[in-house]
Amino acid sequence: MHTPGAVRPYQFDIVSALFRQVTRDARGETLTVMFPRQSGKNEVSAMLVAALLLRHHSTGGSVIVCAPSLHPQAELSFERTIGLLRGHRRISMPKAQVEAGTIRFGLASATFLSGMPGANVAGHTASLALIGDEAQDLDIDWFDRQFKPMTASTGASTVLFGTPWQGDSLLERAVARNRKRDAAFEHLGPKYRGRWDPFHHQVSWEQVAEENEPYRSYVEKERERLGASHQIFLSQYELVSVADEKRLLSPAMVWQLEGPFAPLEHPEPDGRYVAGLDFAGEGAAGDSTVLTIGRLVDDACEVVHIESWLGVAYDAVSSAATAAAREWKLARLVCDATGLGSPLVAALKKSLGAVVTPFVFSRKSKSELGFELIAGAESGNLRIAPAMRSDSSLGALWDELRTCLVDYQASGAMTWGAPTGAHDDYVTSLALCLRAARTAGATRVAFGRSRRD
Repeated sequence: MHTPGAVRPYQFDIVSALFRQVTRDARGETLTVMFPRQSGKNEVSAMLVAALLLRHHSTGGSVIVCAPSLHPQAELSFERTIGLLRGHRRISMPKAQVEAGTIRFGLASATFLSGMPGANVAGHTASLALIGDEAQDLDIDWFDRQFKPMTASTGASTVLFGTPWQGDSLLERAVARNRKRDAAFEHLGPKYRGRWDPFHHQVSWEQVAEENEPYRSYVEKERERLGASHQIFLSQYELVSVADEKRLLSPAMVWQLEGPFAPLEHPEPDGRYVAGLDFAGEGAAGDSTVLTIGRLVDDACEVVHIESWLGVAYDAVSSAATAAAREWKLARLVCDATGLGSPLVAALKKSLGAVVTPFVFSRKSKSELGFELIAGAESGNLRIAPAMRSDSSLGALWDELRTCLVDYQASGAMTWGAPTGAHDDYVTSLALCLRAARTAGATRVAFGRSRRD
């Protein structure tokens, strides 16, 4: 069993290789390290810094560590490193001294700085190593202008730690260069293998799971929750970059949304229905108010009817939405209550009662809706009637689903919406309908990966 706080074999192998390279074999080079999320990447960075200070405590030298922010990222790196040094019990070694973001260990020092553009970082020199933590989030121009020159007069190595993101970050550009260099060494054949350490070091989540069973369980649950092709899962655990511009739903996901049922003009007597209502933006040209109605069937939400209004007064829309809710006997109606929508939803709630659930859009809440759409599409728990020639509203929904874009943030959130000049009213209404299905109660609607395989 692994002892908490102990170094795992895959961590030891990489920090040992980095130490050899930084102190001897790859002086002046840029090295890269990728670990899956929560697998000990930051501990390896701290171990490398501590090892360099231990090695050079009597000869001197400086390590510079930069992180995307001073609070909390650089501070966490600082605390990890000081903890390792204070846990070193050799009597002949000096005690670590701390002062204003710098650890002094004998004649050697490590300074921890914010990599945020505009931070005051001038005047520092890295003679032992320059380390970039969470380098996928470091600004490329700022790093190249302010940090990289810190190694110019010393020939110190640069080590970039992180996980992939959109393919063009500081980290990923360096990884691409290093992979080419490593491939060139590999082509030399078996005679030379084992005689050099790669410029790019990477650990898979499966390697971590071999030594940590709770980690295996956690990642497998995340894969089930998000889906194996989910952008967050791919980047954080499979270490695959997310392209700069992506569709919210891939063509394959859109294709599998089509259900084997026809749209309905009126509710069926034994059906149970929910809906999502997205109000048109005030003064937004071309925006429609859209009501999307879904039928709850076992574990699925089946979109069977859409009504939309363009250029219609809000009081008329409110009356029509109220009539539709009563006709379909909705179990839940989730409505956009952002801005001007708030008094409109209040009026609907007064007419329809507890059936109406307000939804206020924010970056966080819209991100959550986007992830729910992806989960519903991947699991098969969201299905949509095919568009008939006479049904322009269903056609508009399918068109928006094919073009809706997403941008994943390194924080794990997303922003999504229509391309410039287009609209996402129908997709937004669909997302609200799906939220209604999730919260309708009584009949359970599951939104995760299916277990069909």
